[in-house]
Amino acid sequence: MLPRGWITDTAALYGRVFRRGARLALTNWPVGLMVVAYGALLGLVAQLTAPFGVVGGLLLWLVMMACLSSWLSLVEQVIRSGRVRLGDVPSSFAAYLGELLAVGFLTSLLGLVASVVLAPFRFLAIVFGLAVLVFFNAVPELIYLGRHSAAELLVESYRFIGENWIEWFPATLALGAAVVAVAALPGGPFGIVGDAVAGVLLYFMMIVRGLLFLELASSSRRAREFRRRMAG
Repeated sequence: MLPRGWITDTAALYGRVFRRGARLALTNWPVGLMVVAYGALLGLVAQLTAPFGVVGGLLLWLVMMACLSSWLSLVEQVIRSGRVRLGDVPSSFAAYLGELLAVGFLTSLLGLVASVVLAPFRFLAIVFGLAVLVFFNAVPELIYLGRHSAAELLVESYRFIGENWIEWFPATLALGAAVVAVAALPGGPFGIVGDAVAGVLLYFMMIVRGLLFLELASSSRRAREFRRRMAG
């Protein structure tokens, strides 16, 4: 049962994380443009590895995970220290590569088993896919803010979402919808303008998610209610 004043407490929570997220994103806005750089790098690697079949696909996947590692590492630095230094970018590609590869392997294995077991039951397969998206939604934040092993990441994400889904998903879905809407707009010359704006907005979304994760992981609904009452 939700405590009395939950809507007020959640609105105050959103106000805090969105305001701080906006300040951090504006101060470090060039980080959002890294999405364009990642896209260009992946496009180049895709062309170079295309003739090599399965091996090329694996190499492309590895580079994709390295880019995601870099993205999470840069977002972490903004959240923890408030800024990113140019010299930190090269090392960011390996910062969480091991964790991402391990999680990717586990989720792929889980998906393979589910595809075999649920093959005769299409509806259950769809439900399973949605459940994975929902309950593993906090895995990125747990990777760079929680520091768990690969197996623990999935369990901890399930636990976190189970406890905080009603506060987590409204902001996540609203920001995600905004990113998709912006990405779908005409991008200007060569699509770079649209990609850049979508990248900055995605960057803002990731910062807000990280801040929201820290708030929810370190406090309960009762604690937030008590905080509101003490503030008068």
